[in-house]
Amino acid sequence: MIGQRATLKQVSTSVIEQLRDAVAGGALKPPLDRAALVGFGVRHQLEAIEQALAGHKSAACLTVLDVSLAEREDRKPTPELVWTGPEAPAGMARDTAVVLRNLFEGARESVILGGYSFTHARDVLAPLHRSMCEHAVDARFFVHVPQVETRSAPDEYLERHLGGFLSESWPFGEPRPRIYYDKRSLIPGPPYSSLHAKCVVVDGARALVSSANFTQRAQEQNIEVGVLIDDASFATFLAGQWLRLIETGIVGEFGPARSR
Repeated sequence: MIGQRATLKQVSTSVIEQLRDAVAGGALKPPLDRAALVGFGVRHQLEAIEQALAGHKSAACLTVLDVSLAEREDRKPTPELVWTGPEAPAGMARDTAVVLRNLFEGARESVILGGYSFTHARDVLAPLHRSMCEHAVDARFFVHVPQVETRSAPDEYLERHLGGFLSESWPFGEPRPRIYYDKRSLIPGPPYSSLHAKCVVVDGARALVSSANFTQRAQEQNIEVGVLIDDASFATFLAGQWLRLIETGIVGEFGPARSR
């Protein structure tokens, strides 16, 4: 992280619990360093864990981890209802398009966006482009590609669908998000697969999970429902799910990065 000290607030509860059990049981022997954490299976938020635990003996590590877990028990984040479409006059839900704009405008480090459908999404995505320009936000999109019906040249097929997505919904030019697709979509025939998730994770701290596609109609006309979760533990865990798709090779990257 730049200009901000990493803390255990950015680490998922499940990882902290696993670390606590490993230290208590002797599977991890402090003082802990990055090599020991990676060997144990930790891949994300290594800097935060190192800063919190480096140099401590077992008892001190357990105290730090126990305090972090206790704080999470006391602090129960309240999910916030997000809604698109008509509602009763007394409705208290926030509008989907407004929430997305606020999330993108507030991004300072990273945005992970998984969406089943992107069409005419330039107005929805414009605030994200501004944040990328002004704050060097790293944006990664996981975009649905229709499954091929017959075997065809992968590069041409991806250019038709994902290149078309960029020209239609990202006309801003550089910087561009990194685009990922499900590799199974390039294999014709059943079983069929869809990248059907619809969610946004911002800075590993806030997450929006919604029924709404990233289309003008879904953001302005349909009846859609979602939940905004202001919880670093959940957001980090959700971001990790997407990043593991990259690590395991389930998704591929579209564009020049594919040749690296």
